[in-house]
Amino acid sequence: MGLAARIGARGAEASTTIERTIHRLAKPAAIALAPVLLRQAKQLQQSLVWLPEPAGRRHGTIDAPDPDSAGTPLRLLAIGDSTATGVGAERLEDGLVLQTAARLSVSEQRPVAWRIVGLEGSSAAQVLADQLPKVDGEWDAILLLVGANDALQLVGRRAFGTTIRALLDGLAAHLSPGGVIGISGTPQIDTFVWLPQPIRSLIGGHARTLDDVQQRIAAADARVIHLPTPAIVDPKQHAADGFHPSAAGYRLWSSIVAPRLAGALQRRAGLLPVRHGIVPPYLLEHLAAAAIPTASIVAERTLGLDLDIRSGRRAQPAPRPNLVPDAPARVPGEPAPQRAVSDARGSTDLPGQLVRAEGDAGTGDTAADEAYDGLGASWSMLMDAFERDSLDGAGMPLRATVHYGQQYANAFWDGSRMVFGDGDGEVFAGFTAAVDVIGHELGHGVIASTADLVYRDQSGALNESIADVLGSLVKQHALGQTADAADWLIGSGVFTERVQGKALRSMAAPGTAYDDPVLGKDPQPAHMRDFVVTGDDLGGVHINSGIPNKAFHLVATTIGGRSWEAAGQIWMDALTGGLSPTADFAAFAAATEGASVARFGDDAGETRAVRAAWSAVGVTEDASGPGVAAADAIRLARTGGMLGQTRAAVLELQVIPGDDREQLSTLVASGVLEELEAQTLPDAPLWRVTVETTCDVTVAEPLLPDEVLALFRRLLELGDEPPAP
Repeated sequence: MGLAARIGARGAEASTTIERTIHRLAKPAAIALAPVLLRQAKQLQQSLVWLPEPAGRRHGTIDAPDPDSAGTPLRLLAIGDSTATGVGAERLEDGLVLQTAARLSVSEQRPVAWRIVGLEGSSAAQVLADQLPKVDGEWDAILLLVGANDALQLVGRRAFGTTIRALLDGLAAHLSPGGVIGISGTPQIDTFVWLPQPIRSLIGGHARTLDDVQQRIAAADARVIHLPTPAIVDPKQHAADGFHPSAAGYRLWSSIVAPRLAGALQRRAGLLPVRHGIVPPYLLEHLAAAAIPTASIVAERTLGLDLDIRSGRRAQPAPRPNLVPDAPARVPGEPAPQRAVSDARGSTDLPGQLVRAEGDAGTGDTAADEAYDGLGASWSMLMDAFERDSLDGAGMPLRATVHYGQQYANAFWDGSRMVFGDGDGEVFAGFTAAVDVIGHELGHGVIASTADLVYRDQSGALNESIADVLGSLVKQHALGQTADAADWLIGSGVFTERVQGKALRSMAAPGTAYDDPVLGKDPQPAHMRDFVVTGDDLGGVHINSGIPNKAFHLVATTIGGRSWEAAGQIWMDALTGGLSPTADFAAFAAATEGASVARFGDDAGETRAVRAAWSAVGVTEDASGPGVAAADAIRLARTGGMLGQTRAAVLELQVIPGDDREQLSTLVASGVLEELEAQTLPDAPLWRVTVETTCDVTVAEPLLPDEVLALFRRLLELGDEPPAP
């Protein structure tokens, strides 16, 4: 959601940008539509059913599933509005807090001591003034539930953000070391189809604006995570008043909140072994919240399995990946793959029963035989392209397990083997048929045995990207394709025909792999100007990998021929040439340039392709420019009022004439734009100006001085993009 709103987005994202701009006019629109809104509000007030808060104590303990292995209780505090107190559920046990506590007790395998501090109708400011002073003690997880009443009252986003930060500062004083605060997202009021227009769009749009504020605040604080509120469209998941969730709605909500809290706690403690899954967690979360009969349940279960850390592992840090072969040493002779495929038979016990060893005939089980062939294709690419004998370069056996879990909707590398689920049959068709998925996951083994890139933030996104590169090379090698003939898709075929999408990711055009009503839109950026700052997905490892993915695609297609012969060799040389485990994009760009110079020469076409690619995605400086970073850009857009068309432009600073560049720099530094942003005019054309992290403002056109308006128009003409469809 935040990504689609960022300026500079093109094509299908333009309409979302307009929508977000309109939401900024919520208060002026309310004034203009006051007669209609007052009439609708009165009608709604007369038809509303008032629901009491469920009776019961506001504190207690959920026992651990296995009392014999129970440890120290996890301490959970919930503070906020009526959703904290469970309004809409008949029993407190059916509210969000206790359902979340029950799920946490299962995933954490220990008791959960919980407490609720809340009051129906509270805005964030009221929670700050009246409820925060009642909080005492120390808590491991704090759930902050506010936003709905602020949206209804059209509280300004600046005031709302200030209050949220004050609440977080106050709650942090009660947070245990390694604890986490979860901000629950503002409800998606614009999905309440029974609400009449225009009140639904007005309040719903403002709710999304406030949710954007919450997401930005959470992304900037390592102790805080954003917990999305699902779209509740099934009438059974609404309570009698139409606003609050019912017990079923709270059940859906808790299925998102609990695993994210558990995962955040375990990451904060450094105890969460990372499963390198091919399906990103944010995609599974979309699916879990979609209320699709089978797929949603499977997605929730898959998220739980991926985050499930038992108490037995909690006593010591997570082990590093085991890349030491556990099979007998290879018989001397020509290198050859050593494959072993096992069958979990629907359980989650690994490795499962061995069903096919190296040299055995096919089993007749499609998944087992596809996994066997995929392991062989991956081994062959590594040997033929890089003379690398398996993942570790020393003949490591290649192991896989199929039929993991009940319709498990993912495939992952666990440090020693590939593990495949069968998919849910509704959204995911399975994973063994996509040879690039197998190559990707085994690629994590190559990375672990070389640079061992830390799996979070930019180094984690590099980890994911290099695995995508290796996965794509495996597919291209198996098909005998050149770079120009390849589709550059990762996971083509894993979706069923019901999904509006072609793959999990596109290396050629990040952000275009899918655009589905259930799964959402592919959020990957292709340029550093769109880099996503987030605390989710270990700092966006599956999202921001689109940037180095695009760089590799540019290098391979510029050089031409078979991708593994030049571009792939450069990437492998950089990976194995002493790369730091914490390398960021810039460090890896430098490593690939150095690798190309060493192999092909400083002025070779290959080296020029590498330099141009990293500049094109905004990671490095443009070698042809005057030393200004390519990522240092201005993004400008104008929307023509409530229903007007959007025009947008993205310009690198070095292409802006000197006088205009100086005027722009002075304007940004003066703070005038921020002052103008605080003023709003109904239905006025809007200008949004973003200069990387320096400035991001939206200003009504009539408020701009003539000389500033003239500057913006010149810049728009200089870098004008085609209008959005």
